[in-house]
Amino acid sequence: MTTILVIEPDPATLLTLSLVLRCFGYEVLEAYNKGEAWGVCAERREPIHVIMTNKALHDSPGEFISRFQFLHPQIRVLFVSDASSPTVTEPLGIPCIYAVLSRPFRADALVDTIRRLLDRPQTRVISCS
Repeated sequence: MTTILVIEPDPATLLTLSLVLRCFGYEVLEAYNKGEAWGVCAERREPIHVIMTNKALHDSPGEFISRFQFLHPQIRVLFVSDASSPTVTEPLGIPCIYAVLSRPFRADALVDTIRRLLDRPQTRVISCS
């Protein structure tokens, strides 16, 4: 089973994302912030396959993700971009495979992006609108 760690500070959004992902068969771990996410990741012995987070929460996404890779080398990242955030058009300088998904998005677009993120490891960046 694919495990996704969702980092989202808004409780309602976190609950919604978790429910949607579980409906599509994913195991979901939840965290409200980076510190909580690190605790979840450090305690987990089974692999975490994807981190889903808002790029705006991270000053240095490369450093943040590098820490997770020590424990879960296969990890991929799905950055969610708010409408007010600038569109990501260039590599973010992070050491893993990642995708960017802009809000608002539909559940099927979310799941499709996750599938492509997991299925195409040779692709460094997948941008979706």
